[in-house]
Amino acid sequence: MDTELPVLSVSRLGSLVKDGLAVLFPEEFWVEGQITNLRTPRSGHTYLDLVEPSDEPGRPPVAAFSVVLWKQTKVGIDRTLAEAGDLTLGDDLQVRIRASIDFYPPHGRLQLKMTGVDPGFTLGLMAAQRERLLLALATEGILGRNASLALSEPALRIGLVTSIGSAAHADFCTELERSGIAFDLIERDTRVQGDGAAIDIAEGLRIVATYGPDVIALVRGGGSAVDLSVFDAEVVARTIAGLAVPVLTGIGHEIDRSIADEVAHTSYKTPTACAAALVGAARVFADRISALRTAIADHAHRAIDMADRQRTDLAGRTIRAANAVLRHHTDLLAAGQSRLLHTASALPQRHRERLDALGARLRALDPAMVLARGWSITRLSDGTLVRSPQDVSDGDTLVTALADGTVTSVASASGRMTP
Repeated sequence: MDTELPVLSVSRLGSLVKDGLAVLFPEEFWVEGQITNLRTPRSGHTYLDLVEPSDEPGRPPVAAFSVVLWKQTKVGIDRTLAEAGDLTLGDDLQVRIRASIDFYPPHGRLQLKMTGVDPGFTLGLMAAQRERLLLALATEGILGRNASLALSEPALRIGLVTSIGSAAHADFCTELERSGIAFDLIERDTRVQGDGAAIDIAEGLRIVATYGPDVIALVRGGGSAVDLSVFDAEVVARTIAGLAVPVLTGIGHEIDRSIADEVAHTSYKTPTACAAALVGAARVFADRISALRTAIADHAHRAIDMADRQRTDLAGRTIRAANAVLRHHTDLLAAGQSRLLHTASALPQRHRERLDALGARLRALDPAMVLARGWSITRLSDGTLVRSPQDVSDGDTLVTALADGTVTSVASASGRMTP
């Protein structure tokens, strides 16, 4: 044993450490870090760990300190945070706290006693992180991707991502039920604040999307900026941007818009307003269908009336045309009948006149009439008509017929005409 080294009791060592820390840190100081493991037991005092996270995801913190916030002090700090920007202490919140260092010998515990907070640091950091993420999403061209999707008309199959049983869930469902419209609801129970809530929300959105909804509603009730910071998470924003289904947000805040609101198709102030928008869109569609039905019926009635008028007009014109054709053909028939009667009555007279003319011609050719005009007809004894001297030979008996009788003679040497 090295007898030159001092020998200290545990209590003495504790006192030395406590006194030494008092010398090194005689006054309060500011320290920055991330809150984890925050808890408030029944005593009302708050305990948390203030850590410096590793730059490498999944690695343990670089450093950590236990922090105690006494109940009486917490009242003032809560008021400061609320007045500055609706902040509350919570896990994963980046803070700058005023504290003193303390060593408690009975437990051998080194801790920070928190006495104040700088809300401007937290708000500025949150705003800067928010702007960086929005800029990154815009640069990648996915900030407005979900907003460019077309909403189904009507959107009746609705995916709902929220904490089932919460006031937000009740408000949303009540608004849909009161409408009397047959909405089909696909629900996913999801944590909407606290450690791991962002990953839970992103997973819920992806799962609901697999059921083929017309639209997905992401809703929660009001809360502090810290409570609602989960909707600024990058994993939530990228999940919404990557979905092929329009996402509507109904996050209970009145002033600021979350990144989820910016990336979503449409954002509403409350879950009730989100549900009311869906109801209103469905009613507008129903009214449009009703108006179209009325317009179609009116058009059909007008078309039927016009067809009736056209049919009546066509029937009238057909009857008039038929009557005109009938009259025309009746007139033609009457004229034909008149001509036929006239022709029938004139035809016998014409034939009689023709017969008379033919009779006169025949009578003019009658041999008796020819003889009466002084002509004679000579025949041989056998009755052969003598037409030329060449028909007669010497000694032929000739019988000559005259108008009033006959003369018989004997031919002598005939005198023939010579050319």
